[in-house]
Amino acid sequence: MDPRQSIRLPTRDVVRVLALIFAFYVSVRLLWIAHPVVFLFFLGVLFGLPLAQGADLLKKRGIPRGIGVALILTLFLGLLTAGGVGMAPILRAQSKELQERLPEAMDKIDAWLGHRANGVLGILFNAESSDTLHTAGSQRFAPNDSSLAPIIVTDSTDVDTITTPSAVITRKTQTRADTVAAGGNLRREITKQMSGAQHSFLRVLTSTFTVSGAFMLVLFIAAYIGVDPALYHGGLLELFPVRQRPRTAVALANLATTLRRWLVTQLIAMVVIGGVTTVFLFAVHVKAALPLGILAGVLKFIPIVGSIFAAIPAIAMAFVDSPHKALVIAVGYLVIQFVENHLLVPILMKHGVNIPPALTLGIQALMALLFGFLGLLVAVPLLAAILTIVRALNAQDMREISAEADKAVAASGGRG
Repeated sequence: MDPRQSIRLPTRDVVRVLALIFAFYVSVRLLWIAHPVVFLFFLGVLFGLPLAQGADLLKKRGIPRGIGVALILTLFLGLLTAGGVGMAPILRAQSKELQERLPEAMDKIDAWLGHRANGVLGILFNAESSDTLHTAGSQRFAPNDSSLAPIIVTDSTDVDTITTPSAVITRKTQTRADTVAAGGNLRREITKQMSGAQHSFLRVLTSTFTVSGAFMLVLFIAAYIGVDPALYHGGLLELFPVRQRPRTAVALANLATTLRRWLVTQLIAMVVIGGVTTVFLFAVHVKAALPLGILAGVLKFIPIVGSIFAAIPAIAMAFVDSPHKALVIAVGYLVIQFVENHLLVPILMKHGVNIPPALTLGIQALMALLFGFLGLLVAVPLLAAILTIVRALNAQDMREISAEADKAVAASGGRG
């Protein structure tokens, strides 16, 4: 008897497997094509969960859910508009200053790295600085007479008077352009990298119509969910078998609680980080402190990566004054980030989902690579939702799933 027995599957099972594979392929293709709408819908659900909870509190005080949702949205948008109008003059002035001084800051960092071309920083950031400096010096101070002695241009900002048999080169100051030319062209590299990211982040921000439409879509989805969350909750339960609906209802309740706590935690952290960062930047006299502080608060919605993006322009603006101030700003941002991660967030989210930092960075990088800025925006809450669902499948659930799978395999073998 041959110990190797062939496994024969009925034609019905083969067709079913092929149909499932085809359905999975079509679903993935649709998700890939329509991922902006899917992610915006997810954001609408995310913001609709705390809105529904607020409507529940107002309903207990006799206010209908529709009116309660309208009051909450009106209050939120009113506070946002009032704050923007109140800070508009100083924000406009400092934003203009930020726009004007940031290129200067990049040029200063560029020249500072250029003067340290032979050091560790030069090796890391400015590999071509020595060649650039040599080329610029040779082109600018090349002698016209072959009888002249060689002229050595030093790394200082001034060129001293050098007397030769036939010519005298007077002392002159290098221009700002020459200083930047001696650097590592940091601004050029950053501009090049930003141009390469045009199809992700900048593509979302280039169209005012697109941004406005996305905002309105998220707002209306959140409002509809806030007015009648039971309608959508019941609709999801209808997708599952009757015997699985009680367990699914508990899982959906846990998922809603986790996402609501995560969002509330992020919003509170955004306000706190934005305020603390603004006060810190004003205290150390950094130019354009208010827009930089607001930027730090807004980008806090994207954990870890947003804090890094917010620190870069602040450090660059501090570099306009001195490298030491830039170092102080960098240390200050690190301290704020440390206090937030180890004190503020654990207090705000005691019973929420604990997301490992390495997993957070990994999912952010993957989502940003695949879907651009929107993918980066929804990466962490989507990961929190997935972890909540996975943790809902406890050991007993896994044993039941394994037993059902064994029964299905045994039944398939018996039919064969």
